[in-house]
Amino acid sequence: MGNAECTRAGRLPHLPLILRNCPLPAARRLLLLRCLLPSAYCLLFLLPAACCPLPAVFGQVRQLTHDGGLKSDPVFVDRSGAELVFVNQADPVTMCLMRLNLGDGQVARLRADETRSEFEPACSLDGRYRAFVRSMGNLALALVIQDTQGGRDRELTFAQGFSGPRSPAFSPDASRILFSFADGQQAIYSIDREGGDQRKLVDTPGICNWPSFSPDGRQLLFASTRDGNFEIYTSQADGSQPRRLTDNPRQDLRPRFSPDGRRIVFTSNRDGNYELYVMQADGSHLGRLTNHPERDDYATWHPDGRQIVAVCERSGRQDLYLLPVPDVISAK
Repeated sequence: MGNAECTRAGRLPHLPLILRNCPLPAARRLLLLRCLLPSAYCLLFLLPAACCPLPAVFGQVRQLTHDGGLKSDPVFVDRSGAELVFVNQADPVTMCLMRLNLGDGQVARLRADETRSEFEPACSLDGRYRAFVRSMGNLALALVIQDTQGGRDRELTFAQGFSGPRSPAFSPDASRILFSFADGQQAIYSIDREGGDQRKLVDTPGICNWPSFSPDGRQLLFASTRDGNFEIYTSQADGSQPRRLTDNPRQDLRPRFSPDGRRIVFTSNRDGNYELYVMQADGSHLGRLTNHPERDDYATWHPDGRQIVAVCERSGRQDLYLLPVPDVISAK
């Protein structure tokens, strides 16, 4: 019986208990686990780390935050992978940007004096520039572009009323910024770093969101409801030649290229729960990265291309986790 059949038959949940109570040493238990279940990665959050230290082949799952509050949109500050910026629900009506040092685990407000909600951060690869969305009140949003080396913040609005830009992302050379904006249909635009030279790149029926560039800057990656539900697409950098990568009746969301451009991580509820999936950049070799009854979402690649950071819900608490990404991932 295969792994998927075992799961459906209800046998998989009992395996951790069997191994946990096994009299064998931890290393032997892990060897037994690998023999019984080659796709054992899906059990990493079910087996306690203290009982079964993870073998090097799977890497380490590392919990980065411990407060359990609502979180979203982690992104690395620069190529070093030393710091993250993410969004935290400061109170029932305010979202704030937080900065996490992966070395010492320290977390602090990125903009301590800001009282308005700020969310959906993006950072240039060299760490100099940031962009994020700011609430302007009355459901109006602005795109803020920030130069961390002393330049003034640019606060950009694109229409009056209940609207605003969403999901900013920098080009590899930081010369342009992508964003999603509802001007009739929710389309994908780009502007230069000064807020000028606005171009509409992707405009189709439905909603287009979560745009980003490929690492070489030649392609766009985004999700769109053009075919009825959210699917993952690529196109040329100017929006031409769109190509659909996923085909599933459920929702495929928040795609991101790996740093080498070879793979894409995204969120999907195609198996009934929001989990993380990885596929090749052409849509092939789709594999399920997480498997847990609670939500796994908002994945971002570590600059080394071998790990991701995601928001994982465990026992009703949301925290950031650093997860290894195997070279080969099973479909289930």
